[in-house]
Amino acid sequence: MPNPHPVQRWSLARRFLLISLTVVLTQSVASLLITRELRQIFLQGFLEKKLERQAIAPLKDVNDQVDQLTAEQAKRCCTMQDYQRFLKPLRLYDGKVGMIVGNGGLASTRGSHVLFSQTHLHALADRAVAAPRGFAIVENDEHEAVALKAIKLPGGAATGHFVYLRPLYSMPLIHAQMMIKLASELTLILLTTTILIIAARRIFKPIRSISQELSEIELNTLQAATLSTAGAPVELLPILQEFNQMVERLQLAASNQKQFASTISHEFRTPLTVISGFIQSVLHRGESLAEQQRHALGIANQEVLRLNRMLSDLLDLSRADNHQLSIRREPFELMPSLEHALRLARAAHTNPIRDNLMELPALEVIGDPDRLVQCISNLIGNAVKYSSADSPISLEVRPEAKTVRLIVEDQGQGIPTDQLERIFERFTRAEGVSIPKGESSSGLGLSIVKMLMEGMGGTVTVLSTVGEGSQFSLDLPLIDQP
Repeated sequence: MPNPHPVQRWSLARRFLLISLTVVLTQSVASLLITRELRQIFLQGFLEKKLERQAIAPLKDVNDQVDQLTAEQAKRCCTMQDYQRFLKPLRLYDGKVGMIVGNGGLASTRGSHVLFSQTHLHALADRAVAAPRGFAIVENDEHEAVALKAIKLPGGAATGHFVYLRPLYSMPLIHAQMMIKLASELTLILLTTTILIIAARRIFKPIRSISQELSEIELNTLQAATLSTAGAPVELLPILQEFNQMVERLQLAASNQKQFASTISHEFRTPLTVISGFIQSVLHRGESLAEQQRHALGIANQEVLRLNRMLSDLLDLSRADNHQLSIRREPFELMPSLEHALRLARAAHTNPIRDNLMELPALEVIGDPDRLVQCISNLIGNAVKYSSADSPISLEVRPEAKTVRLIVEDQGQGIPTDQLERIFERFTRAEGVSIPKGESSSGLGLSIVKMLMEGMGGTVTVLSTVGEGSQFSLDLPLIDQP
């Protein structure tokens, strides 16, 4: 049945694009508003008042002269000669100009024509007179920016306006305004960058989450390895769906593999046991066998036993994968289990095996005595395999405060340092270590030891030096002695 309310999935690229555009547009609008506000504050709050204050002194001189006109002169005012007479006493420097513009034309202070043409001065004066409140800023390529302030002279419309002009490039506040604008732009850029970084982290969070989930997937956790598609980006949805389908196929394959390993182990052990029994029976009762025949049968029996041990390891791994492996955690006497393991090892191998059991008191530990024997046997078997025929092997027991350490040490090839972690992985052999002629390795022994020790609540560690040998240590919890 189709979903009446389909889930609206978002696009990773589209969202990032929209966020980026929004941030950039916001930054641009904010920059324009800030610049406009700064300019407005500068123009109205400072510059206009500053020009008005600076224009007071020359304006006062002009006003004083206008006020001194006689009635007859006032009627004739104002001609170009009057304007020039009013401005003659004024001395303005640093590019500043005073002008009077009215019915009589336009007159300017001394030196103004060096900076501006008469036409340009007319245009500037007209601009100032027409501007609101008589204040204007004019920019051009030749003279940069100038500020203008027009003030009506007393005496009616005929007297005209006094226009005060000054360049802006020499005013310190212009530089301050530029620095403030630059600081605001840099702040906005920093803010934009921060927002984009945060947005990118949030957008790509699903990818990081998926990467984390993928890194935690192992063979033993395939049942829970499917990735959720809820809230997933559109771009990742096909990948997640395909991955989940692949996991389903792997789950089926792993289940079949486990079942196959379990079935093979069960089915092969019985005939192998029968074969081993017949070989041993022939060896024990065949008085007429030649030495060569006894030797061949002995090798065949050893290979059958080795194959039987490999099948046992596979069966243990299969049971562990299916959570059916039984490992006890109970108190038991340590010495009997170690003595049993040594008897088995000395019967199976010709290398001298030393121990310090006679020097120790009775020790009681927590674990599984049968599994401990299996671990010791595996370690001694490995030590023999990678050592010469007469190289000694040792089993040393070291009681500590809360644990007991069992150390199996050899003087064999040793293991490269970069391989010490890999040797405990399934079906893995250390690179750089050669297998003696006539021997083989399934890569299961040490992984079985690690699995069993962890199941008993213990640990296994290794120290090794290439060319000098290896030292494997098993640690089990020790029960406090009375």
